[in-house]
Amino acid sequence: MIDASYDPAICDLCACREFRVIASIDTARGMTSDSRILLRSLNKIICQNCGLVRDGNTFAATDLKEHYGNSYQLNTNESGEEHVFYTASGPVPRSQLIHDWILQVKPTMSGRVLEVGCGQGSVLERLAASFPSAKFSGIELNECAVTRASRKGLDVHAASSQDISGFYDTIIAFGVLEHVPHPTSFLRDLRAHLSEDGDLVIGQPMQDAPGYDLFFVDHLHHFTMEHVRALGAKVGLEQSQVIAGCALVPNFSLHRLHKVERQSLSVFFQNPLSLESVRQYFAAFARIDNVLREHPKIAVFGTGEVFALMYAYSNLAHADIVCGLDDNRDRRENHHWPFPVILPDKAPDFSVNDVLLSINPRYNQTVSKRLLQMGLNPISVL
Repeated sequence: MIDASYDPAICDLCACREFRVIASIDTARGMTSDSRILLRSLNKIICQNCGLVRDGNTFAATDLKEHYGNSYQLNTNESGEEHVFYTASGPVPRSQLIHDWILQVKPTMSGRVLEVGCGQGSVLERLAASFPSAKFSGIELNECAVTRASRKGLDVHAASSQDISGFYDTIIAFGVLEHVPHPTSFLRDLRAHLSEDGDLVIGQPMQDAPGYDLFFVDHLHHFTMEHVRALGAKVGLEQSQVIAGCALVPNFSLHRLHKVERQSLSVFFQNPLSLESVRQYFAAFARIDNVLREHPKIAVFGTGEVFALMYAYSNLAHADIVCGLDDNRDRRENHHWPFPVILPDKAPDFSVNDVLLSINPRYNQTVSKRLLQMGLNPISVL
């Protein structure tokens, strides 16, 4: 998957060399998709011909291999921790969500099934339990994740898409396409190992819906659903089904494709709807800076992905953050922040008064009510 450098000079879809900048922040901090902060400024550009958005900075192959092979933490870490979605019916692990969603486009699986970029094997394990007669295997760049998957008894190996051998009746790649330096080459690799009647199932953040995907500095490409269809057609894959979002991840799309003869490329320029979100988040970063001028000493509620977004692209990195309040204080992300992360009911021990909400806005009302009952002042900027 990561066997080449990433060069933003030419569009991977239409080979155009004309781009314009759509998002640039020179803080020398960039948020990664596993909620870490890199010394890498945000610079996103859009192809003037087909509208494909991509990262505007180069990324050497050695740096990409280090990032994904050793440093990356999402679905790869030794603890086995995975992201959890909180719903009215209770918590839903990320792997359960992906498993259930994949079954909407591929309700049955048999023969040989390969998951590319399988991490620690959480999704693979669930699929194998659902279809015991199929033979499941996976490939992954991160050695720690491969070790953990192998301990579960899964057939997982450290490899890239160029290392695949044999043919598979189903190939799955969820949350991978946006990370690879050359999506066309990646899809061509996968097509080469599909059986004649096989299916490729891929899922990735789509730019047809609001979100902050464009702020991830390790997402090298940002696709609309039309871009995914066009990329498939370019390498001889025809889309048979697509689902635009589900309840818990409305900004992802899921695609089922199969092999055909290479088709003529046709894709028309479109401004992704996510560009409006970019403008909204830039305004939110400015509001954060205004809040910090009025409240130079502050606490934050939530220290996960949304906080990482705010920390990377506003002046929060230079603020006097007394503490972070988090009901899940022991999760992985909380071990590298330069301030203590505590349970919310411990806030009085830190003389906290003003609390900046750094959570998904859907939870703002509930959390604000909770903080007010504790005598704290919730401040919302999203």
